[in-house]
Amino acid sequence: MIMLLFALSTYAADVTLTHKGIATKDGKVVYIEQHEALFRDGEVVTSKTTYTAPDGKPEATLTSDFKNSITNADHEFHDLRDNRHYGVRWTNGKAVMWDKEEGEKERTEKIDKDFADGKLVIGGQGLHYYMRTRLAEFAKKDTAIAILIPGKLDWYSFLVTPAGEDKGLKKFVIKAQSAFLRLFAPQLEVWYADDGKLMRYRGLSNLPDAKGGNQQVEIKYEYP
Repeated sequence: MIMLLFALSTYAADVTLTHKGIATKDGKVVYIEQHEALFRDGEVVTSKTTYTAPDGKPEATLTSDFKNSITNADHEFHDLRDNRHYGVRWTNGKAVMWDKEEGEKERTEKIDKDFADGKLVIGGQGLHYYMRTRLAEFAKKDTAIAILIPGKLDWYSFLVTPAGEDKGLKKFVIKAQSAFLRLFAPQLEVWYADDGKLMRYRGLSNLPDAKGGNQQVEIKYEYP
């Protein structure tokens, strides 16, 4: 999911930044995220996240290009375990969700610009990259968002709610507006430092477990 990763404070010109996230479940490390992003004048341009098993074996990659949209990037998630690909593709100024399983034809779903009724449209890691420089705005009020789920060619409404300070970090809770969806993803929680670094995440992982199912994780981020 949600996907909600990668941050640093505002920088001038072009700079490439790296850091990692350690994902745990029931106190056990389940995977490690290696992040690399190119920033230009403080805003993200491209990013790549590599997911590896605890033994170092690559499991998936997520590549993003933000030239068309910060919140809804052109992105591709590639699960190396079953060779499945899905994401959002921008063509001629229009976004399309797509999903391609091994040996199957690609499935697509066009994204109408008015489908979300004014909600902030989120794809891939877009929410994080948008929030990182706008924490003060998000801390003032609830924000309605529509998160695209290209692996299901669908989208769901969520509400980002400020939850005050927690051990010096700004905390936000992200809840699905659908009672049915809350059965699978009760809520997501993120913690940010004042300079825009994402320090901690708790909730549904965007990396499926070994059987292809959903998994709840907690991720703590480490920066050079």
